[in-house]
Amino acid sequence: MAKKRHLPRGLRNRNPLNIRKGDQLWKGQTGNDGTFCIFLENKWGYRAAFRILNTYNTKYHIYSVREIISRWAPEKDGNNTRGYIQCVCEIACLKETDIIVADSQDVVQQENVKFLVQAMACVENGCSENQIDMREIDEGYNLAFAR
Repeated sequence: MAKKRHLPRGLRNRNPLNIRKGDQLWKGQTGNDGTFCIFLENKWGYRAAFRILNTYNTKYHIYSVREIISRWAPEKDGNNTRGYIQCVCEIACLKETDIIVADSQDVVQQENVKFLVQAMACVENGCSENQIDMREIDEGYNLAFAR
């Protein structure tokens, strides 16, 4: 494995989706690097991501892949949102109009949100899905929704 300092920022911070620091700490957060949260382990970074996606669903009524990515990585912040959406859809085998429900009892929805998060971690860190550990994503999902 590459030395830690050569890893992308999100992986160094154990924050695979590059969640920005806020006023309060997330569970498992140990601090921040001035911009992004730093977590004890990747599973805690994934947990926070799933909780944010759940908030997108419940508070903002954002459900489609396009809407989720447009809020997560908006053009106004200098992101190539269109490219981000296309990459995520290709990696996750989803369409941009597919509906994602973060906290669902439906097994297909659970898998879709996990594949979405895996693809977002790939885009955020410039790596392939083979470099993102699905076991950590599963752990983060279980932590987020107490399963």
